[in-house]
Amino acid sequence: MQYSGAQKKAASGAVVPVFWYLLNLLAIPVIGFVVLLWMYSQRSRVNDVRRAHTRAALLMSVTGFILISSGIAIGWTVFGDMGHFWTFAGVWAVALHTGFVLWGIISLAQAMSGKMPYFPAKWL
Repeated sequence: MQYSGAQKKAASGAVVPVFWYLLNLLAIPVIGFVVLLWMYSQRSRVNDVRRAHTRAALLMSVTGFILISSGIAIGWTVFGDMGHFWTFAGVWAVALHTGFVLWGIISLAQAMSGKMPYFPAKWL
């Protein structure tokens, strides 16, 4: 007997790249990014939803790295090695990192429901 909440269709597998995106941010940064690159290289073998989540996760990982590191570099240029720099760098990195983690959680919810990620369609 099938339960009323049972899935009617097969899972898209879109949760896997989002899971590795969150692991990249929270637990194992370099390994998570390498796995995302590998998944992106295998994108022709998967369905559209998983492909979109894989591309969005990879682009968000690269974007996050660029924004956090460039903001800290600009802060170093402006403030030098002073107390203001360390305060700015800490707040900048924590605020952006939190935003990227929240995007990952929303993307995970989208992937679990089999929907496309919240991301510009022309980049997917």
